[in-house]
Amino acid sequence: MMSCSAGAQVCDPSVMPVALALADDAGLAAVWSPRPRLQWRLATDRSGVGQRAYEVETSREPDFVSVLATTGRVEGEYPFSHLWPGMPLASRERVWARIRVWTDLGRTLWCEPLAVEAALFREADWTARPISPAFNVGVRCSAPAPLFRRAFSIDRPVASARLYVTALGLQQCWLNGAPVSADLLEPGWTAYGERHLYATYDVGDLLRSGENVIAGAVGDGWWRGKLTWTNRRAVYGDTTALLAQLEVDFVDGTRVIIATDEQWRATTGMIRSADIYDGCEIDRSLEPEGWREPGFDEREWAPVEMLELPSGLEQRRMPAARIVERLVPRWSRGADIRVDCGQNLTGFLELTGEALTRSRITVRHAEVLEADGSLHLAALRGAKATDVYTVEPGRFRLAPAFTYHGFRHARIEVVGEAVIDGIEACVVSSDLREIGAFSCSDSRIEQLASNIRWSQRGNFVTLPTDCPQRDERMGWTGDIQVFAPTACANYDVRGFLASWLRDLAIEQAGDGQVPSTVPNVIEGHPYEFGGVGWADAAVLVPWALYEAYGDRQVLETQFSSMCAWVDWAASRRNPQGVWRGDFHLGDWLDPGAPPDRPEEATTDRDFIASAYLSFSAGRLARICQVLGREVEAAGYVYLSQEVADASWRVWGQIAQGTQAGCAIAIAFAIAPPAQRRGVGERLADLVAMADGRIGTGFLGTPLVLPALSAAGQHEAAMRLLLNENSPGWLNQVLNGATTMWERWDAITSDGSIHAGDMAAEDAETMMSFNHYAYGSVGAWLYRHLAGLAPADLELPGARPGYRQIRFQPQPGGGIDAARAAIDTPFGTAGIDWRIVDDCLSIRLRVPPGANATFTVPSGWVFPEAGRDAPFGSGEFELLLARGA
Repeated sequence: MMSCSAGAQVCDPSVMPVALALADDAGLAAVWSPRPRLQWRLATDRSGVGQRAYEVETSREPDFVSVLATTGRVEGEYPFSHLWPGMPLASRERVWARIRVWTDLGRTLWCEPLAVEAALFREADWTARPISPAFNVGVRCSAPAPLFRRAFSIDRPVASARLYVTALGLQQCWLNGAPVSADLLEPGWTAYGERHLYATYDVGDLLRSGENVIAGAVGDGWWRGKLTWTNRRAVYGDTTALLAQLEVDFVDGTRVIIATDEQWRATTGMIRSADIYDGCEIDRSLEPEGWREPGFDEREWAPVEMLELPSGLEQRRMPAARIVERLVPRWSRGADIRVDCGQNLTGFLELTGEALTRSRITVRHAEVLEADGSLHLAALRGAKATDVYTVEPGRFRLAPAFTYHGFRHARIEVVGEAVIDGIEACVVSSDLREIGAFSCSDSRIEQLASNIRWSQRGNFVTLPTDCPQRDERMGWTGDIQVFAPTACANYDVRGFLASWLRDLAIEQAGDGQVPSTVPNVIEGHPYEFGGVGWADAAVLVPWALYEAYGDRQVLETQFSSMCAWVDWAASRRNPQGVWRGDFHLGDWLDPGAPPDRPEEATTDRDFIASAYLSFSAGRLARICQVLGREVEAAGYVYLSQEVADASWRVWGQIAQGTQAGCAIAIAFAIAPPAQRRGVGERLADLVAMADGRIGTGFLGTPLVLPALSAAGQHEAAMRLLLNENSPGWLNQVLNGATTMWERWDAITSDGSIHAGDMAAEDAETMMSFNHYAYGSVGAWLYRHLAGLAPADLELPGARPGYRQIRFQPQPGGGIDAARAAIDTPFGTAGIDWRIVDDCLSIRLRVPPGANATFTVPSGWVFPEAGRDAPFGSGEFELLLARGA
């Protein structure tokens, strides 16, 4: 490693900041914020390293001959910047940035510099306007996707080129016949009325001397397509449009802008319809040949009309949806093809083959099969989930546009003389970086962990949805509220969930209520405001991001939203100090609830409402403390304790009648400290009385195992986890699940499928085989079974973002080995333990800049140190013996 140069300051040549990057993980050519945040890692062979401060510099050139601005030394132990040096970036501004840090031994060298380019920050930066042909204006039914085209000339050497692009609807663009990116379903789904995302692409390599062509297609998407089980259309608008601005900078210092305006031309082509729920219909004979290439004659195409810019244009800050994996399914040959992907997934099938005559190919999708081998379609409700292709003689490659499906199985019908000779399943998800890994010696638990991961992947498609298959696929707040800690461990979801939280604040009612779905597309429905557990996503999802990534910015951004929700909830208390009488979805799909009325759970909804108010108020108090708002913190601390005390007085005995009630009483500190052990014993008794079957719904499930662990009832926790009967996690696994089910008993041991009947008039059934809510157990697998957890932020001096790591493995249930690793902001933290004979062998990994404690599991002896022994960074091996 290089040594520090001579100077007045003491240097640390043993540490080097590396991997400098933007905290924005969109993967675009520009950064979304005028004050971008940077992140880095520390590379070192030295143990016990900690960062004490950092400095960021910017320059116009990568050699930093002259410095544009500097933060100076900033005290901070986290490997990311809270400050941007100097003035905010202007639109299109390009600078270089570099950092150095101070450790316990002194300052490091400067890291390799990073190029930073600003996006468009002002409405005035847009000369482009959305364009649409007259035949596409005011359309409120399924219609062909419009195609757009504009030719232009390049006559000078190009220095760089950027394409800023979005759509009213979904867009795909090409430059000289080549796609500008592999991104799908752009610009995703946001609260379009106030926030509309665009992307910035580097397209310099796609330009050529002479004639060039920029082309685009636009589908209905969430903008104009079907939404919700009530079959709404054109929720955001009845006109789809393309908004694109190509800026070409030449070597001579000049710039030309090719923007969507009246000079563009439009027509329709092979995409006859494309709908998120229904699928895509394509007739390849209607595609204008060569329309995306230079030299095409567009004179017969229609003129376009210009529309107003959408409100709240903002560059996307998180990765786009893309094909993240390709699977080769099993399939039969012939005119009636049965496809089994072997894995329930989100995406579509890509077909290759050859047609001898004009032929029609229909692809229908489903998650499971009926007893007779046919597709189970009832769970789709109103979603057709069908792609239809008409092909001409010759070779073909077929894939749908502007849609996706949730499926494992498909049936392909061929009418005409066509032979399919290749099928691939294209897995579609927002392309988030996988950061977590879990494994153990029990293959059933490993399959459960896999199911959780696949459900997260399949439902994190531009926003966190409930399911990917039926006429829903919406951002239910309750689902992500309970799943957020697991989500944060599996994938890097910082930008993804921070973006969604912006929409939550936008959709929040003026009185502070939070809708059940974000974006809110069920206005006026009885479930529009689902109450506690759902609305508490406003507080608990930002907290999960802070806990996992140490990101206080999300707390600052969402602070007003959090306060608005808790303050409104507090206003609903009665003279007893508790919350009674309002509608809440409650412990949704509790197995004791009537199957057709899942909101009527066995645990009192008013108790859950009051308990959640106490818990969210307590979390908000901690957030106030993090943000230095001590006066507000004191008020929320008082509110939290007052509601907890009142709730225990009213429901203390009643709550202990159900697993969810006990779990909430423990996890939310509703039970007084002196009584929590007894509540834990009662919860363990309830588990035993149920023969290990779980008795919780969406809100109780993420709490029951942590509550048992907190109460010292690990044996009961393992019994609940390892139960193979319904309801239970492993019952799903043993019945063939490859993703998480919405209902515990979606498929029974005899193979029959739950009817999913609902009493609601507008949705007669409700059944999904890809629903991550019960996958909230994943956080417990990491934190308790394997034993890799972030710091307990309730403790004084605790640090978030795995700055302080808790290693607290809990062997049991016959599991003799487990491993977990998470790529934290500091680097990879990991634990690997196994039982051999009467010894527990443990390997720990603490990344540079972090430290850790280790808690000796019950029944084992660690003679070399006491409980909570501290560790600095490095790798460690421990050997424990069985206790007396």
